[in-house]
Amino acid sequence: MKPLFRSSLAALLLLLYPWASHALEIPRKEVFTYRISWNRLIGIAKASIVMKRDKDVLTIEMKAKTVNPVDTFFSVRDYFFSSTTPEITSFLKYEKRLKEGHYRRHDEIIYNPSTGKLVYYKNGKLKKDKVIPPPLYDPCSILYAYRFRCPEKEAGCILPSTDGRRVEKIQVVFLAEEEVKVPAGTFKTIKVEPRWKRMNGVFRKKKGGHVYVWFTEDQRHIPVKVEVDIFLGKVVGELTGYEIKP
Repeated sequence: MKPLFRSSLAALLLLLYPWASHALEIPRKEVFTYRISWNRLIGIAKASIVMKRDKDVLTIEMKAKTVNPVDTFFSVRDYFFSSTTPEITSFLKYEKRLKEGHYRRHDEIIYNPSTGKLVYYKNGKLKKDKVIPPPLYDPCSILYAYRFRCPEKEAGCILPSTDGRRVEKIQVVFLAEEEVKVPAGTFKTIKVEPRWKRMNGVFRKKKGGHVYVWFTEDQRHIPVKVEVDIFLGKVVGELTGYEIKP
């Protein structure tokens, strides 16, 4: 069970140019909750994403927690945090805390867009110190960068992102328009695929596998469904509820 959870639960907490000047207005607060299942058959966890924005910073918190009976023999408590500029033009800090069975990991990345300096710590130890020009996103903020900074969803976009170890230009490709039914309701959506080669972070899939994300096709672009292809099948996150404050 350990490889299943390490390659799936963290993956679902969860996404995924030049920028146009007419980017969509970002709400003051959003709260999304999700049911996570294996092949849409067995519920294995619940997750949440909370975004808050003020004049100085935007923050994103993602959490995942296993549910019974899974939690009784393999407990997962994963936490992701990101802070960005208020308009999501670049990230400022990324933090990942994984508690999966006996496995523990703590990653922290601090980025200064004005100087391009990036510092990466793993379990409290300095691992990287380098300069990378902005814009740059982390595995959490890339979801919001696509929603609010990519003006033409059908055309897709390229988002420079880092997990601390590597920097990669992630291509987000439009696939289709689909009607999707999840516990929160039925939505008209656009289906996209974030594509990358080596970077790890929130989205972790098997080699050669896929990650699909369904966003509502209206201006809110709510992420209503995520599907990650892992070695034992598909892990799916489905929206169970949401609250948005303009």
